[in-house]
Amino acid sequence: MKVVSWNVRRAREGSAVWEYLLEVDPDIALLQEVGYFPKTMRHRLNLLERSAVKKTGAPQNFNTAIITKFPIVCEIDLRSDRQWVGEQAEFFKGNLVGAKLIGPDQKPIYVVSVYTPAWPVPKEKWSDVDVSQLKLAANPDIWCTEILWDLIRCTMPILAGQWIVGGDFNSSETFDFRAEGDRGNREIMSRMNGLGLTEVLRTRHGGLVPTFRNPREGKIVHQIDHLYVTAPLSDQLVSCEVGSQVRVFGQSMSDHLPIIADFRDTGE
Repeated sequence: MKVVSWNVRRAREGSAVWEYLLEVDPDIALLQEVGYFPKTMRHRLNLLERSAVKKTGAPQNFNTAIITKFPIVCEIDLRSDRQWVGEQAEFFKGNLVGAKLIGPDQKPIYVVSVYTPAWPVPKEKWSDVDVSQLKLAANPDIWCTEILWDLIRCTMPILAGQWIVGGDFNSSETFDFRAEGDRGNREIMSRMNGLGLTEVLRTRHGGLVPTFRNPREGKIVHQIDHLYVTAPLSDQLVSCEVGSQVRVFGQSMSDHLPIIADFRDTGE
């Protein structure tokens, strides 16, 4: 089984992104910033997409999406035992898109495509509630990553099966080494691990693998894209790489590289 996670930077129908993605031939693709899927892809794959949200609550002009060769049974509602987080889940419904699939072994796979915006949750949304169990120790704000973590924490025990959570988290541990110091990026990764999720790209390479090209300096030092899976799927990992920098950046497909992970079928 091949899984891809990729922010495609508002790719539209004629983009070279789609040719590359079809060559990679994933069984499941978690995509962010989708402008428009080509008709050929819509006809041959199962698709779930939702409009990402602006800070104002208005829809973005791009979508967060899941495309797959497997049947999509239904969209899943991520939930929390904290009322205010549940309200944020509704707000970010187009940024955290989840679906139940039926995998090759006829067992459920729960997948979530993640698009975390570069702005925090407004403080008025949480200033009058207890956020001590949610807020990162080193960060003055609360971000969509913490909302995601809490939703996965509460939803995973209810929906038994394999989980795949991937996308543009807008979070890289290299941010913690800038002049302003630790901002909690490593902490949120640790929290995701604490839910029984393995970040397969980092695990495979023994450290971060950059996935993002900074638009100002052109540096490629941040891994802000992540792909997490539960065991035993993590134990079936065969390979996990990023796409070609020469091709993706050279052809201006995106400022993000795709994460491409191969897993043995669980029945093997």
